[in-house]
Amino acid sequence: MDRFAAMATFVRVAELGSLSAAARELGLTQPAVSQQVAGLERHLRTRLLNRSTRKLTLTASGETYLARARQILDEVAEVEDDLLSLSSELKGSLRVQAPSGIGQRYLAPLIMDFQCQHPGLTVELILDDQVADLIEEDVDVALRLGTLSSASLVARKLGSVSRILVASPGYVAAHGSPATPDELVRHNHVRFSWASAGEHLTLIGPRGPVTVDVRSSFRANNSFVLVEALRRGLGVGGVQLPLVQDLLKFGELVRVMDDYAYPPMDLHAVYSSRRFVPRKVRALVDHLIAGLAQVPGLELSPRFTQGDREQDAHFVASDKVRGIGCV
Repeated sequence: MDRFAAMATFVRVAELGSLSAAARELGLTQPAVSQQVAGLERHLRTRLLNRSTRKLTLTASGETYLARARQILDEVAEVEDDLLSLSSELKGSLRVQAPSGIGQRYLAPLIMDFQCQHPGLTVELILDDQVADLIEEDVDVALRLGTLSSASLVARKLGSVSRILVASPGYVAAHGSPATPDELVRHNHVRFSWASAGEHLTLIGPRGPVTVDVRSSFRANNSFVLVEALRRGLGVGGVQLPLVQDLLKFGELVRVMDDYAYPPMDLHAVYSSRRFVPRKVRALVDHLIAGLAQVPGLELSPRFTQGDREQDAHFVASDKVRGIGCV
Protein backbone atom coordinates (compact mmCIF):
# COMPACT_ATOMS: atom_id res chain seq x y z
CA MET A 1 0.00 0.00 0.00
CA ASP A 2 1.22 3.49 -0.90
CA ARG A 3 0.63 5.11 2.49
CA PHE A 4 1.11 8.64 1.19
CA ALA A 5 -1.46 8.12 -1.58
CA ALA A 6 -3.83 6.48 0.89
CA MET A 7 -3.40 9.42 3.26
CA ALA A 8 -4.26 11.91 0.50
CA THR A 9 -7.28 9.82 -0.49
CA PHE A 10 -8.51 9.65 3.10
CA VAL A 11 -8.26 13.43 3.45
CA ARG A 12 -10.45 14.02 0.39
CA VAL A 13 -12.96 11.40 1.53
CA ALA A 14 -13.16 13.14 4.91
CA GLU A 15 -13.47 16.59 3.34
CA LEU A 16 -16.15 15.54 0.85
CA GLY A 17 -17.94 13.19 3.21
CA SER A 18 -18.35 10.61 0.46
CA LEU A 19 -16.36 7.76 -1.05
CA SER A 20 -18.04 8.19 -4.44
CA ALA A 21 -17.41 11.96 -4.54
CA ALA A 22 -13.74 11.43 -3.69
CA ALA A 23 -13.50 8.70 -6.35
CA ARG A 24 -14.94 11.00 -9.02
CA GLU A 25 -12.53 13.79 -8.13
CA LEU A 26 -9.48 11.54 -7.93
CA GLY A 27 -10.32 9.63 -11.10
CA LEU A 28 -10.58 6.30 -9.25
CA THR A 29 -13.32 3.75 -8.79
CA GLN A 30 -15.27 3.78 -5.56
CA PRO A 31 -13.99 0.28 -4.60
CA ALA A 32 -10.40 1.50 -5.12
CA VAL A 33 -10.98 4.46 -2.79
CA SER A 34 -12.66 2.23 -0.23
CA GLN A 35 -9.76 -0.22 -0.38
CA GLN A 36 -7.20 2.56 0.19
CA VAL A 37 -9.04 3.83 3.26
CA ALA A 38 -9.56 0.30 4.57
CA GLY A 39 -5.86 -0.48 4.03
CA LEU A 40 -4.92 2.66 5.95
CA GLU A 41 -7.18 1.63 8.82
CA ARG A 42 -5.61 -1.84 8.91
CA HIS A 43 -2.14 -0.31 8.95
CA LEU A 44 -3.07 2.09 11.77
CA ARG A 45 -5.08 -0.62 13.58
CA THR A 46 -7.93 1.79 14.19
CA ARG A 47 -11.16 2.81 12.52
CA LEU A 48 -11.00 6.25 10.91
CA LEU A 49 -14.53 6.42 9.49
CA ASN A 50 -17.95 5.39 10.70
CA ARG A 51 -19.76 4.05 7.65
CA SER A 52 -23.53 3.89 7.25
CA THR A 53 -25.87 3.67 4.28
CA ARG A 54 -26.59 7.41 4.60
CA LYS A 55 -23.26 9.12 5.36
CA LEU A 56 -19.67 8.86 6.52
CA THR A 57 -18.51 10.42 9.76
CA LEU A 58 -15.08 10.63 11.34
CA THR A 59 -14.26 8.70 14.47
CA ALA A 60 -12.23 10.39 17.21
CA SER A 61 -9.13 8.73 15.76
CA GLY A 62 -10.17 9.91 12.31
CA GLU A 63 -10.43 13.52 13.49
CA THR A 64 -6.91 13.35 14.94
CA TYR A 65 -5.46 11.65 11.88
CA LEU A 66 -7.16 14.12 9.51
CA ALA A 67 -5.58 17.13 11.24
CA ARG A 68 -2.10 15.58 11.17
CA ALA A 69 -2.49 14.25 7.63
CA ARG A 70 -3.44 17.71 6.34
CA GLN A 71 -0.36 19.14 8.02
CA ILE A 72 1.89 16.50 6.45
CA LEU A 73 0.38 16.99 2.98
CA ASP A 74 0.81 20.76 3.29
CA GLU A 75 4.45 20.36 4.29
CA VAL A 76 5.13 18.07 1.35
CA ALA A 77 3.41 20.53 -1.00
CA GLU A 78 5.48 23.37 0.45
CA VAL A 79 8.74 21.47 -0.09
CA GLU A 80 7.75 20.70 -3.69
CA ASP A 81 6.75 24.32 -4.24
CA ASP A 82 10.11 25.53 -2.92
CA LEU A 83 11.92 23.25 -5.35
CA LEU A 84 9.71 24.27 -8.25
CA SER A 85 10.34 27.93 -7.42
CA LEU A 86 13.91 27.41 -8.62
CA SER A 87 12.26 27.56 -12.03
CA SER A 88 10.12 30.55 -13.02
CA GLU A 89 7.55 28.27 -14.64
CA LEU A 90 4.27 27.66 -12.80
CA LYS A 91 2.73 24.23 -13.29
CA GLY A 92 -0.25 22.21 -12.17
CA SER A 93 -3.93 23.09 -11.84
CA LEU A 94 -5.50 26.24 -10.44
CA ARG A 95 -9.19 26.35 -9.55
CA VAL A 96 -10.62 29.86 -9.01
CA GLN A 97 -14.10 30.96 -7.95
CA ALA A 98 -15.44 34.51 -8.37
CA PRO A 99 -18.75 36.41 -8.34
CA SER A 100 -20.47 36.65 -11.73
CA GLY A 101 -20.54 40.43 -12.20
CA ILE A 102 -17.06 41.73 -11.50
CA GLY A 103 -15.79 38.24 -12.25
CA GLN A 104 -16.99 38.21 -15.85
CA ARG A 105 -16.28 41.89 -16.53
CA TYR A 106 -12.83 42.30 -14.97
CA LEU A 107 -11.44 39.18 -13.31
CA ALA A 108 -11.94 36.71 -16.18
CA PRO A 109 -9.79 38.67 -18.69
CA LEU A 110 -7.04 39.06 -16.08
CA ILE A 111 -7.12 35.34 -15.26
CA MET A 112 -7.00 34.45 -18.97
CA ASP A 113 -3.99 36.71 -19.36
CA PHE A 114 -2.36 35.01 -16.37
CA GLN A 115 -2.85 31.57 -17.95
CA CYS A 116 -1.33 32.81 -21.21
CA GLN A 117 1.72 33.98 -19.27
CA HIS A 118 1.98 30.57 -17.56
CA PRO A 119 1.03 27.92 -20.17
CA GLY A 120 2.10 25.14 -17.80
CA LEU A 121 -0.94 25.89 -15.66
CA THR A 122 -4.38 24.42 -16.21
CA VAL A 123 -6.84 27.06 -14.97
CA GLU A 124 -10.51 26.53 -14.15
CA LEU A 125 -12.63 29.63 -13.45
CA ILE A 126 -16.01 29.22 -11.76
CA LEU A 127 -18.30 32.28 -11.85
CA ASP A 128 -20.96 31.92 -9.20
CA ASP A 129 -22.64 34.36 -6.81
CA GLN A 130 -23.23 31.57 -4.30
CA VAL A 131 -20.60 31.01 -1.63
CA ALA A 132 -18.50 27.97 -2.48
CA ASP A 133 -17.15 25.56 0.12
CA LEU A 134 -13.47 25.91 -0.74
CA ILE A 135 -12.41 22.59 0.74
CA GLU A 136 -15.35 20.52 -0.47
CA GLU A 137 -15.19 22.00 -3.99
CA ASP A 138 -11.37 21.94 -4.05
CA VAL A 139 -11.10 25.68 -4.81
CA ASP A 140 -7.57 27.08 -4.58
CA VAL A 141 -8.65 30.70 -4.21
CA ALA A 142 -12.00 32.49 -4.24
CA LEU A 143 -12.55 36.17 -4.93
CA ARG A 144 -15.34 37.37 -2.65
CA LEU A 145 -17.31 40.56 -2.30
CA GLY A 146 -18.74 41.48 1.09
CA THR A 147 -18.02 41.70 4.77
CA LEU A 148 -16.12 38.81 6.34
CA SER A 149 -16.57 37.60 9.90
CA SER A 150 -14.21 35.45 11.97
CA ALA A 151 -14.39 31.71 11.33
CA SER A 152 -12.24 29.16 9.56
CA LEU A 153 -11.02 30.71 6.31
CA VAL A 154 -8.03 32.89 5.52
CA ALA A 155 -8.50 36.09 3.54
CA ARG A 156 -6.42 38.84 1.98
CA LYS A 157 -8.21 42.14 1.43
CA LEU A 158 -7.52 43.48 -2.04
CA GLY A 159 -9.62 46.63 -2.00
CA SER A 160 -13.18 47.93 -1.96
CA VAL A 161 -15.83 48.50 -4.62
CA SER A 162 -17.94 51.68 -4.68
CA ARG A 163 -21.71 51.17 -4.93
CA ILE A 164 -24.24 53.80 -5.96
CA LEU A 165 -27.99 54.14 -6.57
CA VAL A 166 -29.09 54.39 -10.21
CA ALA A 167 -32.14 54.32 -12.44
CA SER A 168 -32.82 54.71 -16.14
CA PRO A 169 -33.67 58.13 -17.58
CA GLY A 170 -37.03 56.68 -18.66
CA TYR A 171 -37.86 55.55 -15.14
CA VAL A 172 -36.94 58.97 -13.71
CA ALA A 173 -39.06 60.71 -16.34
CA ALA A 174 -42.07 58.52 -15.52
CA HIS A 175 -41.75 58.27 -11.74
CA GLY A 176 -39.44 61.06 -10.66
CA SER A 177 -36.16 60.74 -8.81
CA PRO A 178 -36.13 60.09 -5.04
CA ALA A 179 -34.68 63.10 -3.24
CA THR A 180 -34.31 61.56 0.23
CA PRO A 181 -33.90 58.00 1.53
CA ASP A 182 -37.44 57.99 2.94
CA GLU A 183 -38.83 58.43 -0.57
CA LEU A 184 -37.33 55.13 -1.75
CA VAL A 185 -40.26 53.14 -0.36
CA ARG A 186 -42.51 54.81 -2.97
CA HIS A 187 -40.32 53.56 -5.81
CA ASN A 188 -39.86 50.13 -7.36
CA HIS A 189 -36.60 48.62 -6.15
CA VAL A 190 -34.31 46.22 -8.00
CA ARG A 191 -32.03 44.00 -5.93
CA PHE A 192 -30.28 40.65 -5.55
CA SER A 193 -32.32 37.56 -4.68
CA TRP A 194 -29.97 36.70 -1.82
CA ALA A 195 -30.31 40.11 -0.13
CA SER A 196 -30.78 39.14 3.52
CA ALA A 197 -32.10 42.40 4.97
CA GLY A 198 -35.70 41.86 3.88
CA GLU A 199 -37.26 45.07 2.62
CA HIS A 200 -34.69 47.32 4.27
CA LEU A 201 -31.33 48.67 3.19
CA THR A 202 -28.61 50.79 4.73
CA LEU A 203 -27.14 53.79 2.95
CA ILE A 204 -24.28 56.11 3.87
CA GLY A 205 -25.18 59.80 3.67
CA PRO A 206 -23.79 63.16 4.77
CA ARG A 207 -24.68 62.41 8.40
CA GLY A 208 -23.63 58.77 8.40
CA PRO A 209 -25.56 55.50 8.00
CA VAL A 210 -29.33 55.51 7.56
CA THR A 211 -31.63 52.47 7.28
CA VAL A 212 -34.67 52.85 5.05
CA ASP A 213 -37.58 50.78 3.77
CA VAL A 214 -37.78 49.70 0.14
CA ARG A 215 -40.32 47.85 -1.99
CA SER A 216 -38.67 45.24 -4.18
CA SER A 217 -40.35 44.82 -7.55
CA PHE A 218 -37.67 42.75 -9.28
CA ARG A 219 -35.06 40.36 -7.93
CA ALA A 220 -32.48 38.21 -9.67
CA ASN A 221 -29.35 36.29 -8.72
CA ASN A 222 -27.11 37.70 -11.45
CA SER A 223 -25.45 41.12 -11.63
CA PHE A 224 -25.85 41.57 -15.38
CA VAL A 225 -29.55 40.68 -15.26
CA LEU A 226 -30.09 43.30 -12.56
CA VAL A 227 -28.14 45.96 -14.46
CA GLU A 228 -30.28 45.20 -17.52
CA ALA A 229 -33.45 45.45 -15.39
CA LEU A 230 -32.34 48.89 -14.23
CA ARG A 231 -31.44 49.95 -17.78
CA ARG A 232 -34.93 48.91 -18.94
CA GLY A 233 -36.59 51.08 -16.30
CA LEU A 234 -37.83 48.49 -13.82
CA GLY A 235 -36.90 50.63 -10.82
CA VAL A 236 -34.17 52.12 -8.66
CA GLY A 237 -31.32 49.94 -7.43
CA GLY A 238 -27.80 49.76 -6.11
CA VAL A 239 -24.97 48.80 -8.44
CA GLN A 240 -21.25 48.21 -8.25
CA LEU A 241 -19.78 51.28 -9.92
CA PRO A 242 -17.22 49.31 -12.01
CA LEU A 243 -20.08 47.45 -13.75
CA VAL A 244 -21.96 50.53 -14.99
CA GLN A 245 -19.28 53.08 -15.93
CA ASP A 246 -20.12 52.89 -19.63
CA LEU A 247 -23.88 53.04 -19.06
CA LEU A 248 -23.45 56.16 -16.95
CA LYS A 249 -21.09 57.70 -19.49
CA PHE A 250 -23.55 57.22 -22.37
CA GLY A 251 -26.63 58.20 -20.34
CA GLU A 252 -28.33 54.80 -20.28
CA LEU A 253 -28.34 54.97 -16.48
CA VAL A 254 -28.29 58.01 -14.21
CA ARG A 255 -27.27 58.32 -10.60
CA VAL A 256 -30.01 59.17 -8.11
CA MET A 257 -29.58 60.65 -4.62
CA ASP A 258 -25.97 61.67 -5.25
CA ASP A 259 -25.34 62.33 -1.55
CA TYR A 260 -26.16 58.74 -0.62
CA ALA A 261 -24.51 55.43 -1.49
CA TYR A 262 -24.31 51.86 -0.30
CA PRO A 263 -21.38 51.10 2.00
CA PRO A 264 -18.35 50.11 -0.11
CA MET A 265 -18.11 46.36 -0.67
CA ASP A 266 -14.75 44.82 0.22
CA LEU A 267 -13.05 42.52 -2.25
CA HIS A 268 -11.05 39.65 -0.73
CA ALA A 269 -9.00 36.75 -1.95
CA VAL A 270 -10.09 33.84 0.25
CA TYR A 271 -8.15 30.62 0.85
CA SER A 272 -8.79 27.53 2.93
CA SER A 273 -7.41 27.67 6.45
CA ARG A 274 -4.35 25.56 5.68
CA ARG A 275 -1.03 27.15 6.51
CA PHE A 276 0.51 26.76 3.07
CA VAL A 277 -0.57 29.00 0.16
CA PRO A 278 0.97 27.73 -3.12
CA ARG A 279 3.20 29.98 -5.19
CA LYS A 280 0.79 29.77 -8.15
CA VAL A 281 -2.01 31.19 -5.97
CA ARG A 282 0.17 34.01 -4.66
CA ALA A 283 1.27 34.79 -8.22
CA LEU A 284 -2.33 34.93 -9.46
CA VAL A 285 -3.42 37.25 -6.68
CA ASP A 286 -0.49 39.58 -7.35
CA HIS A 287 -1.42 39.57 -11.05
CA LEU A 288 -5.02 40.46 -10.21
CA ILE A 289 -3.91 43.31 -7.94
CA ALA A 290 -1.84 44.84 -10.74
CA GLY A 291 -4.75 44.58 -13.17
CA LEU A 292 -7.43 45.80 -10.77
CA ALA A 293 -5.47 49.00 -10.19
CA GLN A 294 -6.86 50.14 -13.56
CA VAL A 295 -10.53 49.48 -12.73
CA PRO A 296 -12.61 52.63 -12.14
CA GLY A 297 -14.72 52.48 -9.01
CA LEU A 298 -12.45 49.94 -7.30
CA GLU A 299 -10.09 51.30 -4.67
CA LEU A 300 -7.15 49.05 -3.80
CA SER A 301 -6.00 48.64 -0.23
CA PRO A 302 -3.32 51.26 0.67
CA ARG A 303 -0.39 48.81 0.66
CA PHE A 304 -1.17 47.89 -2.94
CA THR A 305 -1.59 51.45 -4.19
CA GLN A 306 1.90 52.14 -2.85
CA GLY A 307 3.34 49.46 -5.13
CA ASP A 308 3.93 46.93 -2.36
CA ARG A 309 3.24 43.50 -3.82
CA GLU A 310 4.38 41.45 -0.81
CA GLN A 311 2.03 38.94 0.74
CA ASP A 312 -0.49 40.67 2.93
CA ALA A 313 -0.86 39.55 6.54
CA HIS A 314 -3.43 36.76 6.66
CA PHE A 315 -6.32 36.74 9.08
CA VAL A 316 -8.88 34.10 9.92
CA ALA A 317 -12.21 34.88 8.32
CA SER A 318 -15.47 33.49 6.99
CA ASP A 319 -17.17 34.61 3.81
CA LYS A 320 -20.72 33.76 4.82
CA VAL A 321 -21.72 37.41 5.25
CA ARG A 322 -22.33 39.20 1.98
CA GLY A 323 -22.98 42.79 0.90
CA ILE A 324 -26.75 43.29 0.90
CA GLY A 325 -29.11 44.21 -1.91
CA CYS A 326 -26.66 45.56 -4.47
CA VAL A 327 -25.82 44.36 -7.97
